[in-house]
Amino acid sequence: MVRATVTAEADHLEVRTLVRRARLTFEAVRGIYHRGGRTRADMTALSTMLSQGLCLYRDVRIVGSIPGVFVGDVFSYRAELIVVGLHNQTQAGIGFIPANLVSEGHPVATSIVSSGGYLDDHDNGEVLIYTGSGGRPRHGVEHNTDQEFERGNLALAYSHKYGVEVRVIRSHDCDTSPSAKLYVYDGLYKVDSITYGPGKSGHEVCKFKLVRIPGQAPLGSKIWRSARDLTNTLDSNIRPRGYVTRDLSKGKEVIRVPVFNNVDRDLSPLGFEYIARPDFPPPPVLPGTARRLRCCQYATAACGGSWSSGSCACVRKNGGGGPAYNADGTLVRGRPVVYECGARCGCPASCSNRVTQRGMQHRLEVFRSRQTDWGVRALDLIQPGAFVCEFSGDVVTVDDDGHHASNAAGASTEWGGIVDPKKFPARWREWGDASAATLPDDAEEPPRFAQLAGPRPRYVLDVSRRRNFAPYISHSSAPNVFVQLVLRGDGNESYPRLMLFAMDTIPPLRELSIDYGIGQ
Repeated sequence: MVRATVTAEADHLEVRTLVRRARLTFEAVRGIYHRGGRTRADMTALSTMLSQGLCLYRDVRIVGSIPGVFVGDVFSYRAELIVVGLHNQTQAGIGFIPANLVSEGHPVATSIVSSGGYLDDHDNGEVLIYTGSGGRPRHGVEHNTDQEFERGNLALAYSHKYGVEVRVIRSHDCDTSPSAKLYVYDGLYKVDSITYGPGKSGHEVCKFKLVRIPGQAPLGSKIWRSARDLTNTLDSNIRPRGYVTRDLSKGKEVIRVPVFNNVDRDLSPLGFEYIARPDFPPPPVLPGTARRLRCCQYATAACGGSWSSGSCACVRKNGGGGPAYNADGTLVRGRPVVYECGARCGCPASCSNRVTQRGMQHRLEVFRSRQTDWGVRALDLIQPGAFVCEFSGDVVTVDDDGHHASNAAGASTEWGGIVDPKKFPARWREWGDASAATLPDDAEEPPRFAQLAGPRPRYVLDVSRRRNFAPYISHSSAPNVFVQLVLRGDGNESYPRLMLFAMDTIPPLRELSIDYGIGQ
């Protein structure tokens, strides 16, 4: 039993990257099993990762904070809690270290998952009255027998005796989570007191009073509720204090993009022309030839609905492993380029191979930050693999040496405010990559596009005068969004679009970050 302390900034980045890689592997493996028809793909993925030693901190039992897991991090599956070492039970609410691994010879609790499912539970955030485990049917609320001081209950009692802090994860119902649940890590608590006596059901229950340790980051669950209240206010056409505009895009996005500043009087985001998407030149047409439709000429339904190559030429161009997107619109895996159906295709706008064309699906805002000047943060929960937004600006054509070949109307002739698509690291390789795990032979076909270089963009974006909100996304070496090149139908392969997808589960009010390749 150890406490893990991380002090150096470089070490924080390293352990955060380890946690992210473990979660990426879990999500990739879970996705493969889910597409294969497994009803509990999350638990099957966990079993695979446990058997292959891919879960973190299994060889040590950590008391206190888990390196690389931050207060406010959210998880869609309990299995994920085990993958990162935050909790060690698939069903039980109390995670503990057994007596034979503790020098004092007594079990010690290290974490609890609180769902508020017991009649005697009470929670105001800073103080949690937690009813111990046992004494009721698995899916019941009322106790039908007395609880006993055994297993997790006994471990919590010894955590109180020895002053051992306990990690608290709160479970919330969430319609936008694929599991219909959301697990929010709310930090460390101390067991302040214990009582044993009749509960509201009349049976004896163990009640533990847990008090949050001061000095931690704000409660993730409190932030979650604050974000929900904020979005309800904004949806009611009310401009809360600190908001300089309710929609930076002036209706050009399908969802409003508010701007918030409670730091100073800087209004610079309002001083440029907003363009929701770049204006790319059309593909070249050879003299004397007519451009032919390449897919879906006679389609009446959406393309790419099955995990076979199918009849859609656009889907087939995406390489092995089937369609680019899952049924819920999340990206299956990163690719050198994703080929979506385009304007000359016959499939409808609802086609599952047109995800980015439907625009933003999550509420975001530009905000003033004391740490990063201006930034962008989520107002909704964003699932990993979900489309976030397009990176927009004026298109400036360049030659192979990076020199200007032509300028778009209104573009700057100087290099200030230039975004070069070639400078973004290939973070897309990390998304959907299950290569760390050895999967059964009946798993889906591995991708055949792994060695493809993909198109080489022959343009840069000038964001100095006209842009959308994406250039305000901050840089990070451990980002939570990544760039995926996307082409549509017969689009010009020299001008792939820069689409941003979520790499992590991004909770409300969490800042977005991207790896711009700074220093490369």
